[in-house]
Amino acid sequence: MFSNKRVLTVDDSPTIRTFLHGLLSLHGAQVEEAGSGREALEMLAKGKYDLVLLDLLLPDVDGIQVLRGLRERDGETAVVMLTGMGGIKSATTAVSRGADGYIEKQDLSFGGDFTEFFYALEQALEHRAGLVAQKQLQEVKADFYSMVTHDLRNPTSAVWLSLQLLTEESTGPLNADQRELIELAQGASQKLLSLINDYLDFAKIDAGYLRLDRSETNLCAIVEESARLTSIQANARHQTLTFDLPEKPIVAFADAERLKQVLDNLISNAIKYTPEGGHLGVQLRMENDMAVFRVSDDGNGIPPTQVGSLFTKYHRVPGQAVRGIRGTGLGLLIVKEIAEAHGGTVTAESDGIAGHGTQFIVRLPLAHEA
Repeated sequence: MFSNKRVLTVDDSPTIRTFLHGLLSLHGAQVEEAGSGREALEMLAKGKYDLVLLDLLLPDVDGIQVLRGLRERDGETAVVMLTGMGGIKSATTAVSRGADGYIEKQDLSFGGDFTEFFYALEQALEHRAGLVAQKQLQEVKADFYSMVTHDLRNPTSAVWLSLQLLTEESTGPLNADQRELIELAQGASQKLLSLINDYLDFAKIDAGYLRLDRSETNLCAIVEESARLTSIQANARHQTLTFDLPEKPIVAFADAERLKQVLDNLISNAIKYTPEGGHLGVQLRMENDMAVFRVSDDGNGIPPTQVGSLFTKYHRVPGQAVRGIRGTGLGLLIVKEIAEAHGGTVTAESDGIAGHGTQFIVRLPLAHEA
């Protein structure tokens, strides 16, 4: 287990360091020593170690600070804290901050078989290896999502653009049957493009790469822009979509494109889950230095037991009434991440009674510091 492993022991006691050096060397480890926190940080900056045995109490920089300095640039090295009597609380704190385990010095009895000691070190190495493998898997998944969706988006966009040119009769007039077929294909390509964009956004969120391009943004203009697309969707289902905006503009330091995405998602969801002929409303207000969007409908509503799970990955509301409604199950997760990236929140309210519908409320701070 320790053959050719590079180990750094950090302790101000020469006796402890000599003891650990001899013990680990017998099991094939390549052991180096540091007698202070600063010396340890310098050695860690210069070289890569598989395992660090780190004393909590050092004469200059304590073990927690050494651990913090290591974890800022290295997430792969396993760290086991060495604690004296009464240091268990600090050791468990160190574990919560990135250490992989701790060992009490009184358990290092000279002349013992050290079974528990080596077991603890093996567990620490396996734990850190598992965390590293999990991180690498997440990165591979994010890369896979991005690669596939990027490769799909380009040809899908080309199909949609070609169909758009045909509907505009750029290449010649269409008869009624041709126009109907092209509009069906255009609708399908638009849905596919929407799905692809959802997966791309999810890949960014999953990998922690969601970024905002903030500027002074008129939120009333965001609502009006979103209304142009969603009103067409609502009219196709014979639904009434009303917008209630304040008399004066509300300006926020925000990412306009991302906020439009939030509204498009919420309104499109309301349209999908509201029966034909239903009513939907979008309201914008300023309340206590917060911009508040409310998107409501009079559809079937959501069972109260399901409201808490709405913003989780791949969640779809169960039930006969929504069977056959297509989607990725990622839209509300993306809405939540965008709202929280702005320093805001999104919540849902519904009593699950048909005709009472659902209301989604997005609250965003207006201040630059959000």
